Amino acid sequence: MAVSITNGRNLLLIVLLGLAGNANSAEYLGKFLGKLTELHHGVSGEVYAVDSRTLHIKDFTYDGQGPAAYFFAGNSRSPGNTGFRIRDENGSPEVLRRYRKEGVTITLPDGKTLNTIKWFSVWCEEFEVNFGDVKIPRNFDYPRPQKIDALRGVHAVNSDNIVIVDAQTLLVPNLSYDGEAPDAKFWVGSGSKPSPQGIRVPDENGKIMPLRKYDRKTVVLTLPGDLTVFDIGHFGIWCEAFTVDFGHVQVPQSLNIPPSLKMLGVSPQKPVSVVGVGTSRRPAATPVVGGGGGGGVQIEATTYRPRLSILRRSDQAHPHPLVNRDIYSQHNSIPQQQLLQQSQQQPQQQQQYQSQFFQILGGYDPQQIQLQPRNPVPYTPFYTTTTSNNYNQNQIHQYHHLDIPHARFG
Repeated sequence: MAVSITNGRNLLLIVLLGLAGNANSAEYLGKFLGKLTELHHGVSGEVYAVDSRTLHIKDFTYDGQGPAAYFFAGNSRSPGNTGFRIRDENGSPEVLRRYRKEGVTITLPDGKTLNTIKWFSVWCEEFEVNFGDVKIPRNFDYPRPQKIDALRGVHAVNSDNIVIVDAQTLLVPNLSYDGEAPDAKFWVGSGSKPSPQGIRVPDENGKIMPLRKYDRKTVVLTLPGDLTVFDIGHFGIWCEAFTVDFGHVQVPQSLNIPPSLKMLGVSPQKPVSVVGVGTSRRPAATPVVGGGGGGGVQIEATTYRPRLSILRRSDQAHPHPLVNRDIYSQHNSIPQQQLLQQSQQQPQQQQQYQSQFFQILGGYDPQQIQLQPRNPVPYTPFYTTTTSNNYNQNQIHQYHHLDIPHARFG
């Protein structure tokens, strides 16, 4: 019963915050580019930029009667056959089907970004006819992850600058906390400072329970329910039992960040689950995130992610009790004491893995992520990660439910 009351309280606070926050946050689809011109075959819809390579068309309509109609883009003055095709929302290169006020999310081909095209169109190749288009402004400032302040506070709470990955995802690099408080939680709420009226945020494992000790571990957190960063004014660590602020940062309003996949309706969000380190089983096709500090946790990403796999050594520390069991099943010849010594070596290797994590995330260290525009590159913060006792960067796993090309921070 206590659990039900707690969950009910959090749900009520989420609803109240949503009502008090940005009225348009639930409908946030990215940065608005414009409406498709309605020229032929009933083409219409509103076009939004999701990130450097991704477009979302709200209420897309097309009668499907064109003989060779495709999503098209190019850098000429106006739509024409000099442009290039864009695969549909399912990754298919086939002629477009009929659409009736549908939400459609599509990705530009490799090497193309919104800063290298001047228009997007529904184009008939056979008769060279533009069915409807929208212009892309020059030097368009597309949504991208944004860096905010670092955590600093009591109980040794500190971190590097927090990154707002998308409208529902926070990345906290090198988080530290001594774990001594009885009831510390990740916490968000309206206004500039935390209060008892805030909302608990599940930890990196998707659990709402008193936080354990963190020693420079990078964690990825997802806001609960339909809550977005547009609904909150701060994020931090809060002791719920004694109503004490252990450290917080303010969350700026009107951030130019990508929407989450959940907000686009592209992929259903699934419960967070943990995978063991060193297991010989092939991991599920779900992104694994975790930074250099404490092993990886399998979590359903909320933004676009690539097919690339990153492999980490099995000697990384991992909080889940299945870790040793999985390692022993694969390496029965390794004595328990030796495995324990390997896990204790992790802090010395932490900086190396942390650097590797952010290199894969687009070649950036958290200290180097800037707010000003930089050369456009494909963006995503999430990577499918597997673990192996032998480090090998050549293994590649593909998602079975989404065929989204390579991308990284924009």
